[in-house]
Order: sequence, then structure tokens, then C-alpha cells
Amino acid sequence: MKKTLLLVLAVMTAAIVLSACEFAGIGGAEKDTGSAGTGTGPAAVTTGEDSADPTDGPTAATEEPTVATEDPTTAEEDPTTAEEPTAAETSTPGPPEIDYDVNAHLNSKRILIDAGHGFGDPGCTSKYMNGVYERDLTYEFSSLLFDKLKERGYEPLMLRGTDTFPTVGEIRSAAEELHMFFREKELRDNGIFDAYERTLWANVIHRRDPVALMISIHFNALPSAEYVRGTELYYCVDNGCAEPSAKLCGFIETRLREAFPDSRIKPEGCVWNDSYIVTKWTEMPSLLVEAAYVTNPDDAELIFDGEWRETYIKALADGIESYIRTRG
Repeated sequence: MKKTLLLVLAVMTAAIVLSACEFAGIGGAEKDTGSAGTGTGPAAVTTGEDSADPTDGPTAATEEPTVATEDPTTAEEDPTTAEEPTAAETSTPGPPEIDYDVNAHLNSKRILIDAGHGFGDPGCTSKYMNGVYERDLTYEFSSLLFDKLKERGYEPLMLRGTDTFPTVGEIRSAAEELHMFFREKELRDNGIFDAYERTLWANVIHRRDPVALMISIHFNALPSAEYVRGTELYYCVDNGCAEPSAKLCGFIETRLREAFPDSRIKPEGCVWNDSYIVTKWTEMPSLLVEAAYVTNPDDAELIFDGEWRETYIKALADGIESYIRTRG
């Protein structure tokens, strides 16, 4: 009887120990809670020629904008194909702890302009775009905004050039020199200036010499619903500049609605979204602009219209100026 009782107790003890190990995760699958999104960067929609002949539509500003990089290198393009486009760079982890002066932007007239995508990441396109990709459009629109802001006495900066961007090593070294928090495994030396890298670089620029704000220019695509069109505006309240980011978005929405009374802006207006790295992890007020849908034939036609571009860029500049004049 005693032997039987001891055997039962031994079996129960072993089961309890095994259950505790499983609860603690010993021997189980390790969850990765620190990676950004599900891939190395935003996916391209299609592949093809880099851009249309410049005579097919308006070209970017003639003056070469100032690019905020140090010893940039040229990346070899290797566009990939995806069945469905992504609106912009996305991420799931939360932002790092705030260890910077959240008010450093208040006295600055430096405006950082992020021309979305580029290099190995062409962004989206469609059958209506004559071979032009999002990376080309974002740089053209960003260059026009650069010139418009410079005319008004501001100090605009381009986060990337047409074919240059800082290397992962340069970004890492700069962040370490400034004792900045960053996620090492998000720095991928893959020839693409991806969302995390460009956001960290933007923060490096801001730490060295504060900027007033950052605006990230993109274009949308939705092949499964070509009737969808219009501008979308996104900001995030997870960074240290929640209130000014919302205020910036509101001013730009107002100026765009004034410029385009035909409901150019989607009814929802400014949208809070915490999935975009370039607005979630920046250390300055920031806004992501999806200017138009390349998959909508009407939007695609407007994109190449010089008068429409001028009106759109002026509305962005007016919104930025209204924000700066009323901040803090």
C-alpha cells in the first residue's frame, strides 16, 4: 500500500513540474515582439521601367533640394512584385520610451520632407500611370513642396535624394553617438531605406538640430476597387508629439478642403493610425499624406496635371505655415 501511494505521488509531482515548464515557455516557440510588421519593408505593387519619359508630364523642381544625409551611397534597385499594394510602411510594436525634449520643435523653422519609398522599393503603380512608380511621384511632389517652403523663408530638408540614402552603418553610428535608443534587429542592410531606418534617421537629424515637423508624402493603390479615390491623412498619438501632430493634420486638412471643394479629401479627414512607423516613432510632429490613388483613373489623370499639382502643393504649404504660426 505504501509503495503504491509513493508511486502515485511521484507521478503527480512529475506532472506538476512538466506543467510549470510549459507555462514558463521552456522548450516552446519564442515569440518575436520586437520586429516591425511582417517583412523587411513595404511591398511593391508591380515591376517595370523606372519612370515615364519626363516629357509625358510635369517634372520636379529644377533646384536640387537639400538632402539630409551624410556620405550617402547609391542603392541598386531590385523591385519586387506583390499582388496587393500596401498603403505605406507599417509596424506593430509600440514606440520606444521618450528620452528627448518633446518641445524641441517649437522654435524651429526646419521642415523635414520624406519622399516615400525609393531605390529597391518602387512603391505602387497601375495601368493608368504610364510606367511611373510611386517612388518617382513622391520625390517630384516633395521637391515641389521643398521649393514652395523655401520661397516662404523656411528651411526645408529632404530625407532622401533621388538615388542616395544613408547606409545602415551610418545610421547606427549616428544613433550610438547621440546615445539614442534603437532596435538593432530592425536595421537591415538590404539596400532599401525602409521605414524604420528612415524614421531613425529623421530622429537623428532632429536630435542634432531640431526640426519643426516631418511630412511624409505617399500615393495610394487599391486594384480591387478602382472607384476609390482621394487624399488620406494619417497621424499618430503614440509619440511624444501627439497634440501638435493632430493640430498639423487639422490645418492641412482645412487648406486642402478649401483648395478642393469637390471633396478631394475623404469624409473622415484626419485619421489616427498607429500602424505607420513614420508617424508613430518620430520625435517631432509628423503627418503621412496619401495624396491620391494611382489605381483610380480620375486621380491618375490629376496626378500629371501641372495646375492640380501646384494647387495641391500650395495647400500643403499653407497648412504647414498655418500650423507653424500658431504653435506653442
